[in-house]
Amino acid sequence: MLTFKPLTLEAIPLLRHYFVKQPSRICDSTVGGTFLWRDLYQTRYAEANGTLFLRSVIPGSGIPICSVPMDGDIPGALKLLEETLRAEGMPLTLFAAREDLDDVFALWPGAAAETMPDSADYLYRAQDLQELRGRHYSGQRNQISQFVRAFPDWRFEPIGKENLEEVRRYFFRYESERDKPEESFREDERKVEEVLANYSAYGFLGGAIRAGGEIVAMAMGETQGDTLYVHIEKAEAQIHGAYQIIVREFSRYAAGPGVEYINREDDAGDPGLRRVKQSYKPCAMLEKYLVRVPSV
Repeated sequence: MLTFKPLTLEAIPLLRHYFVKQPSRICDSTVGGTFLWRDLYQTRYAEANGTLFLRSVIPGSGIPICSVPMDGDIPGALKLLEETLRAEGMPLTLFAAREDLDDVFALWPGAAAETMPDSADYLYRAQDLQELRGRHYSGQRNQISQFVRAFPDWRFEPIGKENLEEVRRYFFRYESERDKPEESFREDERKVEEVLANYSAYGFLGGAIRAGGEIVAMAMGETQGDTLYVHIEKAEAQIHGAYQIIVREFSRYAAGPGVEYINREDDAGDPGLRRVKQSYKPCAMLEKYLVRVPSV
């Protein structure tokens, strides 16, 4: 049987070792996608026979949900995961990317898969966000032009030891001006604070926009394979073009040679966020699935 342990920052190198081998481009198979939400989803992990197992809980339900095991003997690992859950009197419910479904249905032809609403990741071509060319991006270019006219001294700065503390102060100011009751909002605030306090442990790429001598926007993420994953993005909403310019400049900085795509994660069902993400014209929506394994 598997023994699951809480995720701590010390486990980042171990999980990254497995994540880099995954064929899927979904954000959940990255350090940021897993660690930033580990407390909200009560994520735990186990390692056995060269395979990584992740187990979470659907908020408010108490129902465990497990990722498809990573690396090693996947059919054998799936059976071991099923035995562990059944021994606890729990059904096996799997979280899967499209690429994971073949192994699952080969074992359990009667399993039922359903898409998870509001969870699909927005995937973009890196070049599109770096250049913002064409009429589809005229709105973004106009916003950036307004920003540049208002702040001719603006510049992009990689986040590093020279400005990390200033970026932290910017974020504390940013969050003090916002107040939402959703627990996901609170958890996002806590985890951004954690990343900034443990920047080297996370190993993220980060960038900030300075205008008028102050930080007005920031973004952080990681590259894995041919994809840049943007996990954190904050900007002063009252400054026209601040969001648009951090999108463009961070894409130019972090999506280096060999990076063809940018994953900007899901919209969490927020209508405003959905409109913004759609306005950048994704090249694909990466669906995620719940697979309910039937009892035997």
